[in-house]
Amino acid sequence: MNTITISDGESHNGAMITYTDHEIARMIAELKEWKERSANLGDSNINLNKDIRTLREQVRDFFSEGEWNDNEFSASKSDINELLESIGANRLTSQYGGSFTITGTFQVEAEDEDDAESKFSEGVNVDFYDGDITVDQVETNDIDEDY
Repeated sequence: MNTITISDGESHNGAMITYTDHEIARMIAELKEWKERSANLGDSNINLNKDIRTLREQVRDFFSEGEWNDNEFSASKSDINELLESIGANRLTSQYGGSFTITGTFQVEAEDEDDAESKFSEGVNVDFYDGDITVDQVETNDIDEDY
């Protein structure tokens, strides 16, 4: 086994570091890998710069070709969404709402019909995980014993 000894001179009190030929070969291989990764990074930066330039051109073209009136720009939501989609951005969203009816049955242990209705009305819960929901009214119909 060959060794290489390196002296750092006077900066660290003349310390000596010894490496085996295998350690030097590993360091050279790691340096080559680092150099290749750096070269690939340079290619990535070139591609990134081209992508940014293309995006800028698409946005500039969109506004250049759009409708301008008294220094104000007008575009439809669908046109803007088309631009956003073409550059890989999320499309615009809108808030939608509506009314709903839920029909179902329930069973509850209760002393009488009024108790059953009260337990249901106070205990019913409606969850909506993708937005907001408001329950304005809870009605019970046809409460019967031994349902």
